[in-house]
Amino acid sequence: MIPGAVAGALVLVAAGMFRGALRARRRVVIASRLPAPGASPARPGPRGDWRAPVWLPGALAACGVGVDPSRAWRGWLTATALGVGAALVAGGPGAAVVAALVALAGPAVAWRLSRHRGDARLEAELPSAMDAVARGLRSGGSLRQALAEAAAAAGTAGGTLATDLRAVARATGHGATVVAALEAWAARRPRPGVRLAVAALCLGAETGGAGARAVDGVAATLRVRQATLAEARALATQARVSAVVIGVAPLAFCALAAATDDRTADFLLRSPAGLAMLLAGLSLDALGALWMARLTRIPT
Repeated sequence: MIPGAVAGALVLVAAGMFRGALRARRRVVIASRLPAPGASPARPGPRGDWRAPVWLPGALAACGVGVDPSRAWRGWLTATALGVGAALVAGGPGAAVVAALVALAGPAVAWRLSRHRGDARLEAELPSAMDAVARGLRSGGSLRQALAEAAAAAGTAGGTLATDLRAVARATGHGATVVAALEAWAARRPRPGVRLAVAALCLGAETGGAGARAVDGVAATLRVRQATLAEARALATQARVSAVVIGVAPLAFCALAAATDDRTADFLLRSPAGLAMLLAGLSLDALGALWMARLTRIPT
């Protein structure tokens, strides 16, 4: 059993951290309501404005999650606090430690499994962007103008592709050549579809202008490639479902056993040996999930 002194220390540490967070938030709110020296009074920010870390927007974009980073950060902090508090009340300090580890490791595992979804969404939207470029070229515009029109059309839907095309249009508007802006895009986003589109557009720009028919050919090639990948993913669906069942089954059985048998719950959550076994099982299950995801991943 975990000594009562350790439990009391954990409670005091948690209370101190919560009190410090409240004080920090109060200082941020007060500072946001005070005008800066020499500036006009500003309107107060939204209530509960906890700024997200600088790396969070990039991580969400890589996963293809269109959620405001500040809102996602506040939601994760709230869910973590509630989960750890509920585990502390229901299972004691051991359960609280396990809940905290799960709250920390869960987002990392989820990011590892879905970090390519943003790039997949970009490549799915790329043929439509090439169609927009071809329409701009058919209307008599230059490649620079066609890229700007494609950026404006993609901006209505949002996403990573819209951001990248706006960056290309902005670079050409600031004096960079079309070839340099496109090559910089390919360097930032080294995806097969992006490299193919950039190679075709750069070749057309260097040989006297990209033709609408060539851009249409690139869009058709991208669609054929995406159809092939979609068929491969459909064939791998059974293996993916089996991997999900294998990964979730131990967790469901452990939760069911702990909920129906008090002795099992006491052993897993209130004894050092049970906590060690629970942490080892969760770690092995997470490693197995990552390995099965790697085995069933479709190369892009």
